[in-house]
Amino acid sequence: MTRSKCDLLIQNGQMLTMDAERRIIAPGALAIAGARILAVGPDAELRSRFDALESIDAEGGIVHPGFIDAHNHIVHTTCRGVFSNIFDVDAAAIKFADWKADVTAEDEAVATAMAAVEMLASGFTMFIEPGTLFSTHAAAEAVERVGMRALFSPPYLWDRRETLAAMPGLESDSLTARVPIDSARTLGQLDAELYRNRNPEVLVRGFVFVYGVGTATPELLQAAHACARAAGVPLHLHAGYSPGEGEIYREVTGFSQLVHLQQLGVLDKHTVIVHANLLDEDEEAAIRATGCQIVWCPVSFFSLGIARSAPFRMAERHRAGVRVSLGVDGAFDCTPAELMRSAHFAARVCDDPISEDALLEMQTVHAAAAAGLDAELGSLEPGKRADVVVRSPRAAGAYPANNPAHLLALTLGNGSVDTVLVNGDVVFSRGRPTRVDELEISRAVTESVIARARRLNLDPGPAWPVTVN
Repeated sequence: MTRSKCDLLIQNGQMLTMDAERRIIAPGALAIAGARILAVGPDAELRSRFDALESIDAEGGIVHPGFIDAHNHIVHTTCRGVFSNIFDVDAAAIKFADWKADVTAEDEAVATAMAAVEMLASGFTMFIEPGTLFSTHAAAEAVERVGMRALFSPPYLWDRRETLAAMPGLESDSLTARVPIDSARTLGQLDAELYRNRNPEVLVRGFVFVYGVGTATPELLQAAHACARAAGVPLHLHAGYSPGEGEIYREVTGFSQLVHLQQLGVLDKHTVIVHANLLDEDEEAAIRATGCQIVWCPVSFFSLGIARSAPFRMAERHRAGVRVSLGVDGAFDCTPAELMRSAHFAARVCDDPISEDALLEMQTVHAAAAAGLDAELGSLEPGKRADVVVRSPRAAGAYPANNPAHLLALTLGNGSVDTVLVNGDVVFSRGRPTRVDELEISRAVTESVIARARRLNLDPGPAWPVTVN
């Protein structure tokens, strides 16, 4: 038998392939050449087929495709410990929107780098940033330096403001001065990030994210949809986020949001609705009729305080064949590692449980579809990008090893990731990033947050007294 060559062979692992058959190969192996997966199969078979320049012994640990965070306002991680509740505008010294507006390019660069390192440590290899970065160039450099993937949109594509009355923490004079609610500006910027896609090998790609929650005119929505379809990228927008938003939209337009989007020709299988917490029956019908996708943000679902009052439909949607993926939204008081666990408990609270298998689909193949990259990412299959995570069998929560899907979805978290590859390159090894110093980045983020707080006359420290020696 003629042996083939490969650059890297990951062997002796429990391979959660997430392929069409959802095969788990144990013990399994994975052969990589350059940026692509060559083969996935039984360990003994691949060892006999390939001569590898390098090898990684997974020691029986779980090997899986890199998770994708389908909705992550990446710089919002800097709100940790600063805002106890971004929605409580009466109790806050400044609005959350003012905090967002004050950010500098350097602030965004260090915050993005730190969040990217945190995601690698949680088994994520990509995130989708929903158009809330001002300095996309600085943030893209940070992502590439760490070695992750990302999808970027131009900032704050909006041109009407009526529904923002239902979400006062999300609007301020300082924010709208920086990104005016204006048709000319937004229409002129729709394609501003799409130049990135000329090179298929880039880690940071462009797409179109209209801010949504009722802040877009029909002209903007249709222009954004046409732009996205012409470029072959997905169109995302927030909708059904919080109480009051839908009611105002119906008062202004005479229609429910998703029904209106359907009438405008904006909903299709490449359109992604983020949140979808509060939709009426006609909007549910629009989802089924158009095949649009949903990004569920379970942490926000809890944070909004609507878990017991909102009609919970995520499990039902998934069973009906709607592609539902998961996003952390703003990682104010969590990390992306808690996403599937949060979804699990949200579904339990709402008395419609979601299986660990479904959760893994939401974090991999469905999230890849939300990025418009399901032909490239989301599963361990020959020809796909080698974005691969190796979990340590020694980590807390890595036992018993009889059901790796359950472990991966619900018990393994931060501290269990041993190795991460993106495009076939090892960007995380033995629990540490290989390209950057995470301690140096952490210190830079802390200094950045303290400086921003001072500019805004905020105290970012704890309520309890701190003794400084």
